[in-house]
Amino acid sequence: MKKIIRSGFMLLLITCIKASAQNIDIPKNYHFNSDEDYARYEPEIIKIADWMNQMPWTAQPKKREAATQFFLSWVKGTPAVTVRLTESVMLLSDRNPELGFTYMAQYSKYALQHKADFDVNKATLVALRAMMAKYSTEPTKRKDFDVDRLIQRDKEGKLEDWVANEFYKDYRE
Repeated sequence: MKKIIRSGFMLLLITCIKASAQNIDIPKNYHFNSDEDYARYEPEIIKIADWMNQMPWTAQPKKREAATQFFLSWVKGTPAVTVRLTESVMLLSDRNPELGFTYMAQYSKYALQHKADFDVNKATLVALRAMMAKYSTEPTKRKDFDVDRLIQRDKEGKLEDWVANEFYKDYRE
């Protein structure tokens, strides 16, 4: 009986999460003229990051485009988050450009949720793991050796060391 109740609860939870992911409202007529304008939209950025990660790339293309444009407008000017698009990010998203948006959105989400204890390496790890998860579950992805190698590196427990020593290498030189 407990299994039936637990299974029913899990099904209800999954259905609610999927339904809420589909019902996101993308801001319209937004303006970013001051720091306060950017700060006002931070909750929407977090929701959009989750929505973009949960929805297949081909689902709701108009809404996805609106979400992407809103996010890009926000991220390029916000003083709260600085996302560095390293050579590594470019290589990981060259065959599937949507993964670059996953990286930027999840990095931004982490930064917004950890303002007091922000750590660039932790933010990078969260964003990279989100990329790997999205790549692994996305039905329309194109096979990418670099992402597959990243997934293998994570399985071997070498991802944190790679991020700490190699990921930002082009910024240190």
